[in-house]
Amino acid sequence: MSNEKSITVDVVSDVVCPWCFIGQKRLDKAIAAASDVEVHIRWRPFQLDPTIPPEGKDRREYMMAKFGSD
Repeated sequence: MSNEKSITVDVVSDVVCPWCFIGQKRLDKAIAAASDVEVHIRWRPFQLDPTIPPEGKDRREYMMAKFGSD
């Protein structure tokens, strides 16, 4: 596709979020409706807690620290 009209869309998404899934489906429909525009999508992750180290944390301890033990 070599069009004069093009757009780049940055999408920040969480793969387990149902609202992000709905948003992706709506974006797909919008892209299909704009057939005269070349669309480039750059997927970006949404990190719920970017402070978690690469090796991870104990889930139980993490949840207790974040939400309390009750």
